[in-house]
Formats: sequence, C-alpha cells, structure tokens
Amino acid sequence: MKRAALPAAIAAGLATAWAYASAQTDAIQFVGKTKYLNNAKAVVVHTIDDSTKLVADTADAMDKYGIKGTFFISTEQDPPVEERFYNQLQVWLLWPRLQKAVENGHEIGAHAVTHPCSRPQSDTTSDNYRAFCDANYNDAELAGSRDTILARTTQPYVWTWAYPCGHCSTFDFVQKRIAAAGYIVARNYPGEAQGLHVRPDLQTWADNPFDAPYTQVVQKAGGRRGATAPPIDVASLDAKFDEVYQKGGIYHFMSHPQSLDFGPDGFYEKHLAHIGRRADVWYVPMGPVYAFRMINDHTIVRATSKGSAKARFAVSNSLDRKIYSGSLTLEFAAPPSVTVTSNGRKLAARATGVTNRWNEEFVRREGDRLFVTVRSNTTLEFR
Repeated sequence: MKRAALPAAIAAGLATAWAYASAQTDAIQFVGKTKYLNNAKAVVVHTIDDSTKLVADTADAMDKYGIKGTFFISTEQDPPVEERFYNQLQVWLLWPRLQKAVENGHEIGAHAVTHPCSRPQSDTTSDNYRAFCDANYNDAELAGSRDTILARTTQPYVWTWAYPCGHCSTFDFVQKRIAAAGYIVARNYPGEAQGLHVRPDLQTWADNPFDAPYTQVVQKAGGRRGATAPPIDVASLDAKFDEVYQKGGIYHFMSHPQSLDFGPDGFYEKHLAHIGRRADVWYVPMGPVYAFRMINDHTIVRATSKGSAKARFAVSNSLDRKIYSGSLTLEFAAPPSVTVTSNGRKLAARATGVTNRWNEEFVRREGDRLFVTVRSNTTLEFR
C-alpha cells in the first residue's frame, strides 16, 4: 500500500522548519577556545609570601588597584616569638582578612605550617640538605597547612604551594609529595643568595608546575634576613610588565609584605597603578590560572544539533570538578540576535570590562564574534 502524501501546506511548513534549523545551525560556528579567559590579551598574577602583619596592608593595596593574587600563608597557630615579625604573625589574627580576600577573588596558598627555612640557599647538593628536605616535607607540613586553610576560609580547594625560602624545589621526591597532597602547582624562589630570585623572567606557564618561577620580584629587599637588597627602579619594573603585556604573556610578580612600602607615592603602589584595571588583562591568582590551563587543554567542544532548530554544543572534560571548577572561554561566529543558555540557564551579557574572576559565566560580543565564558561539562544552546 502506498503511503499517503503529506498535504502540500504541511510539507511546505516542514521544509521551511528544516531549512530554518539548518540555517540556524550553519549560522553559528564554533571558532575555538581562547588562550586566556574572556579573550584577554595578557594575564597578571601576584604572589605574596609569609604570615606577617603586613599581609592586610598588601591585600588592601591590591584591592585598591584591582590586582588579584595568591597569599602564601604559614599556618602555625602560635609560632615562636622570634619568628612573629619576620616570617609569621600569630596567624589567627589574619584569618578574618584572609576570608575577605577569598570573597574578593584572591587565593590562599600553603606555605607550610612552621615555615622551615634553616638551610642556606648556597647549600643545595649535600646529603645534609637532602635530609633537611626529607624531614621537613612531611604530611604534617604539607597536609596540615592545606587543611587549616580549608577549615578557616570558604575557599573550596588549595591549589598552590610555595617553598619556604625556595628550599627543596628541585628534588623530584619533594615534588611528588606535594602532588600527592593535592596541590597542582608549587612556586619556587630560586637563587636568593646569588640574586637570581630578582628576575627569573618566566612569562608564561612553567614547564614544570612543581618548580614554577615567576617573572620578577617587586620588593625593596630579599625575603630573608641579610639578603642583598636589589635596587628599586619603578620604570624598570613597569618596563618588564610592558614587555610581557605586549607579547600577550603572563606577568607574574612576587613580593614579601615586609619588603614593601605602601601609599600612592611608594614604589609598590606605583607599580600596581601601572599594571592594574586594564580591560584587556585577566587578573587571576596563581592556582586558578594553572587550573585554567588544564581545563582549556582537556575540554572538548562538540556540535550536537543535527535535526534541531537550535544550535547546540556539548562542552566536556573528565577532570576532577572539585579541583578544576573554573571557566573557559569559547569563541563563536554568531548572529547578533542569538541568546545562549548553559544547561538551560540563560547566560547574561556583559560589556567590556576588567576580568578579575576565574569561575563566572557570561557572554560578550565583539562584532560578529561571540565569546561565551562558561564552566565545562555543560550543554550550550543558541536560540
């Protein structure tokens, strides 16, 4: 028996709908993942070491100029009196300010519990030095500092470790212990005794995230007592940022609060003013920018909209969502009228402005390009 032919009006309507679905899908094309969040031109990362009373002043100055950073805190509740000014305060006095920092988009990183720092920087090859590293990189220091940060703040994870005084960063067995404790990146402090810590000049992600340097030091002296003070030249500090910015790199500068000055006439705030509040820069702490690299590298974007009137894309990876909870940015060619939903929720549009979070979701248009900043493991629909 022959199947009855569809009435002409219905057939025409279906043909129009299929043509619209095809045109809608064809009009929206996935271009690729952007190098940095929100298609930023460059990145600024700031790391700050030690639990001194000046941590609060540093956080206030960073907030003033829109800089986001990682505060490496040693978590010993009641350190010896002789350590309280140089390396540590009684850290319980800092926790309220650190919680506020977390709420403002900063990160708290681990700097051990007791800040073991008794070995000279010049001794890096002896058996005694290896024994020092073996004894001090234990579960109490690695897990203890991590767990205290999680208990005393609302930060969801502790991504980042900083080697106290830069010790032990080159030992493979130490790096493996740090990784086993759940950290995804560890920042070093190389060659202080030789002045090599002043400008390691890293301008991107470190090849080895567990021995990660930075671009330059911004401070008036070394982090340890007796270290030779590098000259302070704001123009030189600014020029290094300008170099990294023009190349579209990651400008990562580190400081010890006790080696800074504060106020708009001081070198520190002059430098913050030069690099801060730029609409084409992503301001982000160290841990989240290394997590972003993993998210970007491992996320797959796949079109799934055949036969549908909506353009649909699956955004997925198999990373641990507790650790890799940040967003990435996807570039699409799309008509001006489209709206975008993520798992059924409409994404808000935002205008050009400072990018200073790592886990927001939004859309932003530049001409015929649509930048969709979204967390992974979702389905995007264009309507």
